[in-house]
Amino acid sequence: MSERANRFLFGFTLIAFLLLEWDYGIYAIIIILIFEGVTNLRIPIIVNRLRYAMDGIERLIDENENTRCLFCFEAERMMRFMAAFVISLGTVFFKESLWFLPWFVSLNLILAGTTGFCPLVMFFRKLNFK
Repeated sequence: MSERANRFLFGFTLIAFLLLEWDYGIYAIIIILIFEGVTNLRIPIIVNRLRYAMDGIERLIDENENTRCLFCFEAERMMRFMAAFVISLGTVFFKESLWFLPWFVSLNLILAGTTGFCPLVMFFRKLNFK
């Protein structure tokens, strides 16, 4: 499983949960995103370790690629925190006024999974995240 497939899967399930108005499923997605951001145990890494029975898989980001990073924190992890924050803003805190934010995030995740271009990750890399 790749990061692209993971983004597409999260976006598609989030759209399904929003259409069905199933709040517990949305809360589960928020918790999974926060867990992945805190521990860096991402679903694609776990699936690849189980599938190929390897101790470690190839790094998605070369460690020498961005040696002058201002923050030694991966942009992928920051993207997960930001997605969880924006989804929770629209579903938990301000459900009536910011209802469009989870839809925006889910459509962006589907777009990032389909094209392989995630604007939020690119933005965080411009801010010198690893």
